[in-house]
Amino acid sequence: MFDIEDYDQIFPYGSYAEGLRRDIAECQSTLGGRTFFERLLELLNINCQLTYLGRKIYPPNGDDGLRELHNRICEAPITLHYKHCLVFYLLRDLSPHYKTSPEWATQFATSVHLETRFWTFIEGIWELDHLQFDNAVGHLTHPSIIPTFPDEILLTLVNRRHHQLSTMSETDILPLAYYNCVKPPLATEAVRQPFVQYLAARNVTETYYWIRARPDHEHRQLLEALVEQTLDHRAWGAGDPSVIESIYPRQEKAVELVGLPFSPEEEEWIEKSLTEGKGRTLKGAEDTVLMRKIATGRLHSFVAGKSKQGKAHHGVDWKTLKDGVKKGLGPREGEEGFKA
Repeated sequence: MFDIEDYDQIFPYGSYAEGLRRDIAECQSTLGGRTFFERLLELLNINCQLTYLGRKIYPPNGDDGLRELHNRICEAPITLHYKHCLVFYLLRDLSPHYKTSPEWATQFATSVHLETRFWTFIEGIWELDHLQFDNAVGHLTHPSIIPTFPDEILLTLVNRRHHQLSTMSETDILPLAYYNCVKPPLATEAVRQPFVQYLAARNVTETYYWIRARPDHEHRQLLEALVEQTLDHRAWGAGDPSVIESIYPRQEKAVELVGLPFSPEEEEWIEKSLTEGKGRTLKGAEDTVLMRKIATGRLHSFVAGKSKQGKAHHGVDWKTLKDGVKKGLGPREGEEGFKA
């Protein structure tokens, strides 16, 4: 049986080598400067800073650094199984270098009878911190664990595209798999906006109905994010743009957007965003507004608007289309509220 307070028994084969520290620091940087292990330390009220040196306690620097971290864990006013979890994480770092069989971390967890749910959770955040995302999601969606840091984990999975850690965003199912299993609350705009862009890159129509199921106060911002993702090819996507375009073309997304059953209030939000708000600078913003008017039968509004200049497609431009609609309306053109 391991004694959690016996440093030499827990770490018999040395501390963090420089190469290991460098690898962890690189992962730390990729994750925005903070690992989930550090979040866990903070959640348990364990100070992550070495104030007298002005640097972080993790990854620990040499034997002295590991002793300091181990001491803080042992002295923390937390239950024993939480201390076991934190030490188990550190041993997951060190076990490949200890070269024992079975793995030293496994021997420790078995000896202290670490519960399956805690074992599974620590495995998951360790894999997440080491950018092993597929394995991490497998552990972090296990039904036995209580979701911890769900929004932060989802955002990490979504933001992998910024670091070229996902070769094809539109075929990447990990964020969606995690969301469907864990149901993160999406408590802040900082996680809602990237996630709705991720969803819209996969399916515009399904994203719209997902937005409708969200609380009312979120609708407007999420709809604007949906429109931005649909019209702006730069809003999402890691990898070869031509490959991304071949999977779910921008034109296909735009057609779906034009045909969505917006409520009158949603229609007003979208039109205002595309004509007066930040959406007005998006490619195809004005075209989208005009097409929505045609698709929803607001033909009098369409013909009354200012003529838009633009290149012709198959011999048809907006002026030609507007003239045709005018002729079709005939004497009804001036009737306020007429819908075909």
